[in-house]
Amino acid sequence: MKKILILSEFFYPDKSSTPKVLTELAEDFVKNGLDVEVICSNHSYKGNLKLSKKEIFNGIKIARINSSNFNRNSKIGRLINYVSFTFNLFIKLLFSNRYDSILVVSNPPLIPFIAYLNKLIKNKPYYYLVHDVYPDIAVEVGAIKKDSVPYKLMNKINQLAIKNTEKLIVLGKDMKDIFLKKGVEEQGIKIITNWSKKYKLSFEKADNAFYKERELISTLNIVYTGNIGRFHDIETIIEIAKVSMEDLPNVRFIFVGDGFKRKDLELAIKNGTSNIIISDYQYDASYLDVLSGADLFISTLSPRIKGLGVPSKTYSYLAAGKPIIAIMEQGTEIGDLVESENLGIRADSMEVDKVIDFIKGISSDKVKLEAMQNNVQKIFLDRYEREKVTTEFYRLLK
Repeated sequence: MKKILILSEFFYPDKSSTPKVLTELAEDFVKNGLDVEVICSNHSYKGNLKLSKKEIFNGIKIARINSSNFNRNSKIGRLINYVSFTFNLFIKLLFSNRYDSILVVSNPPLIPFIAYLNKLIKNKPYYYLVHDVYPDIAVEVGAIKKDSVPYKLMNKINQLAIKNTEKLIVLGKDMKDIFLKKGVEEQGIKIITNWSKKYKLSFEKADNAFYKERELISTLNIVYTGNIGRFHDIETIIEIAKVSMEDLPNVRFIFVGDGFKRKDLELAIKNGTSNIIISDYQYDASYLDVLSGADLFISTLSPRIKGLGVPSKTYSYLAAGKPIIAIMEQGTEIGDLVESENLGIRADSMEVDKVIDFIKGISSDKVKLEAMQNNVQKIFLDRYEREKVTTEFYRLLK
């Protein structure tokens, strides 16, 4: 039985983006006959849980190592957390030998370098799964400057990690293009997208607890879930909401999640944009209620982020079978998918009127709405259903 070791700062029971994806991937590896161990932090993503050192979950052996737990909203705190986790991970790997190969994820950005050092010392191969392209994305969100020492150091160690991986796994063609421009050879790159499992959803709004509680049963609900982060174009959604207050009084923009730009939404509400509603993260049955009661979904990337990340929330939207408003540049993986397959609309940043016209059209044309819904459902089952995608990982690593 081949033994795979997964390295990630966060894992089960965390349900944010990367931990959720990796947990599902590890579960499917086990189902396919691989022996899977995970090394992760003993803290949760939101920092409110301290977890046991060892656990077995659905056949996955989880080993949790010590790391600091400073506030993630502080740059210094987050950096200290990264460094403490990375150092302890390196020590842990020095005394771990019961695996054939490693799957390492790009977040946090230092751990692929640890996989590289481990290969130098022990000759253990590793596969590098890129969710965000570092240090490029850190520059674009203003976390570091391109001419700074941290950028040069991070770029150098990332180049070493990329050069020595068995395969660089990226989430889309736009991300692949970024690495081709960096000089990575095409045969060294494998595109495997994110995914979602197929949900059992009830589309009866009248019975939907999430929307009933917020008096949203009779409104047209445009939903955004997950991280409300630095590299999401929240500014454009706020402008759309402001304009639609007069043109589309029955429309509500519902944000379910948290992140750096949540404060911008709160300020917009304070200033009178009353059609924006914010909720904390929802999980399990409550999250399914959120998906069920949505009429449309929004997925965004800020300008200049093309290829540096892919909004993984979109795959849950596809699983829910509703049209998508993709506010992102042409040439992005999700934007091009929505546009080419008629799954909704793609709009550039601040193309407010284009989005408003789409919402007006789709809300008054049931034939067009049903056609888009059918397109979304078909493309999900054909390409993005969980087992179809995780099987690609299994074939690559086995």
